[in-house]
Amino acid sequence: MLIIVMLNFVSCNHPGSEDSLTENADSFSCYYFNWQYQKALRYVTPESEKWLRFEASQVHQVDVDMLKSKDEGAACEIGEVTYLNDDSLATVKVDVKNYLAKDTIGADSHIVEKATFVLNMVYKNDKWLVKLNSIPRRLK
Repeated sequence: MLIIVMLNFVSCNHPGSEDSLTENADSFSCYYFNWQYQKALRYVTPESEKWLRFEASQVHQVDVDMLKSKDEGAACEIGEVTYLNDDSLATVKVDVKNYLAKDTIGADSHIVEKATFVLNMVYKNDKWLVKLNSIPRRLK
């Protein structure tokens, strides 16, 4: 019984719920990795918007054609969540499968079977948001 009470006490130290954190990370990921940048905007901090706008500006007709020719979209799975020192920051690992990647400006996009990304999350205005300091890069 003491362990359950302790777990409830510890989980109350984090602002917002972990469900909200993972749901927002998942929603952002699904929209972002399916190139639906306008929909992904609602899950990022205001200062992160420039990175989504940059990504959208790099989409060309050949990319749109490739996206349309895919049988299914990218699939995202939320992994490990790590809370950082002040509990209003966290990182979330996301496994992404079958996504269209644009690795180099000017080069053709290509399908990536599976990659892992780490999203920085911040609790701001009573919700968890993705904080982009650059375009998301896959872990090596």
